[in-house]
Amino acid sequence: MNKSFTRKAEPVGKDFTITGHRGAAALAPENTLPSFYKAVECGATAVEFDVYPTRDGVAVVAHDDDLTRLAGASVRITQSSYAELAKLKVFGKARIPTLREVLAMAKGRLSVDVEIKAPGVEGEVVDALRELEMVEDAVVTSFLPGVLAEVKKLAPEVEVGLLVEEWDDEYFDLAEKIEASLLLPHYSQLVRNPGLLEGIERRGYYVVTWTVNDVGAARQLLRMGVKGVITDNPCELRKALR
Repeated sequence: MNKSFTRKAEPVGKDFTITGHRGAAALAPENTLPSFYKAVECGATAVEFDVYPTRDGVAVVAHDDDLTRLAGASVRITQSSYAELAKLKVFGKARIPTLREVLAMAKGRLSVDVEIKAPGVEGEVVDALRELEMVEDAVVTSFLPGVLAEVKKLAPEVEVGLLVEEWDDEYFDLAEKIEASLLLPHYSQLVRNPGLLEGIERRGYYVVTWTVNDVGAARQLLRMGVKGVITDNPCELRKALR
């Protein structure tokens, strides 16, 4: 690892202070339009959501490729057409939206954290962000460095962030290689190792953490200096942080 490397510190213009996880997943069917509207009602500054490609190339918003948990159907998003998925309801209440529908809903209301769950949808994500003029209000995130590298190749102007479950300093090398602007470790990593946040920021990375459903932990993290917390209940967090 090149220990002397420091990113050029340029501010990320998005506001991720309180980011609704899959919209407002504790309050409405996750990753659906009702959930995103609920996040707006709660006073969230951003929403995080997950994207897969359908068999026919439509970018849709859902956390699981296998829809057994979400829709009680043993089908896979990546093996289905959008027309087939449009017949299903998340938890029997709301349909699976397309990426473009969610971006159109968020435009002028929220920043967006677009998490790519599988390769093959990078081009559609970039096209949608550009066409809806949402590049300045978005970050594309993933646990998959190769996906983020492809996004940067297609659209150098799009900010990308690397999701991290268990911290290792090798993530600095990965983040540098893919030209990431953000690192997104699980909040437990920051709470257990307070020096980690300082070390990441010293390298010039913007830090947002997930999934923080404890008000006390959220307050602690924001006091520590994280730029944003992702939560299932933005209503509760917004009320508590006031």
